[in-house]
Amino acid sequence: MAAPIVDLFKGTNRTAILGLVSLALILGLGVGDYVGQSRHKSTVDEALSTVIKRDPLAPKRSVLERAAIDAILKATGDRWANYFPLESVDIFTAGLQGRYSGVGIWLRKSPSGVLEISSVQPGSPASGAGLRVRDLLQTIDGADVSTESVATAVAALRGSPKSAVSIGVLRNQQAISVSLSRADVLTGDVVASQIAPKILYLQVSAISTHSSDDVATALKKYPHSKGIILDLRDNPGGILSVGVDLVSQFLSSGAVVSYTPKGQDDVLLNSNNSSPDTAPMTVLINRSTASAAEVIAGALQDRNRAVILGETSYGKGTVQEVVALMDGSQIEVTVGKYRTPSGKLLDRVGIHPDLAVGETGEITKAIQVLSGLAALDSGKVATK
Repeated sequence: MAAPIVDLFKGTNRTAILGLVSLALILGLGVGDYVGQSRHKSTVDEALSTVIKRDPLAPKRSVLERAAIDAILKATGDRWANYFPLESVDIFTAGLQGRYSGVGIWLRKSPSGVLEISSVQPGSPASGAGLRVRDLLQTIDGADVSTESVATAVAALRGSPKSAVSIGVLRNQQAISVSLSRADVLTGDVVASQIAPKILYLQVSAISTHSSDDVATALKKYPHSKGIILDLRDNPGGILSVGVDLVSQFLSSGAVVSYTPKGQDDVLLNSNNSSPDTAPMTVLINRSTASAAEVIAGALQDRNRAVILGETSYGKGTVQEVVALMDGSQIEVTVGKYRTPSGKLLDRVGIHPDLAVGETGEITKAIQVLSGLAALDSGKVATK
């Protein structure tokens, strides 16, 4: 039978054993402190737990976690970063898919960090109420949302059809308030028409899930041997892969856009079309043409496929990636900067038109340019 612990102290090694016992006690206390600290994955988690435990006014943990994530994204200085709580994910997805119930506007952060309207869907409640691109969003139902995240504002704008919502905007320093009813919005981001004999007009108001397919349908439906007018004015962008598919219908095999993710090799997105549409082409852009829409215009310009008319575009030349978090919520973070086929950066630069034209005269000028291109193709215009 093993000797009782007290008997061990009677031997000549009592001093050594006392030292070992003291060391064990110190280690035990240290391990206990470490275990207590390891309950928290990080200092942020520890702060959240402390506030929840001790502050009688503390909101739910989910509210604090959302505030922490918003603060993290804000600290990056990336105005395109967004957090989509679980309840906002379906709303975000519905907008990209082109059908939702709301008022018919797209939002973005302005350079000053406030919300602004980046696109107004034709025929939507917002369009009928007179809201415009570049209006600064101030209030929704009386609540100040000017500095809220895009996800928060979009969620507040969505709702059941026929439900009322009031919106306050700032336009050229003038406050404007409108009241409107939400409606089912089928974005119809591609509107096609035979604007002139054998000339196809394609208005693409956003790059959503079906935009490329809708353009393909229009190319088959309307005769356009004398030319195509691709109208990207006020187009805020959308899904990059859809934009690449759309522009590839007009480009032979080769580069469309590239970017370099942090710590990774270059990502190069190409057209693989061996038989693209070859009709003469003009593209209309303005200062609200942004993101994936700028990628389209830049690829067509760099590869000498189209004449670009209008104003210098917005210059939103960064690539965002949506990442799902463990609870199903999502964050959208910038992962790189777009480069056109010739290597030009778009961010804060934009696409410069080949021909500067005011918005009121762009379509007329585009038809004139197409007539000249058609004449060149037919050999009716002498060239040096």
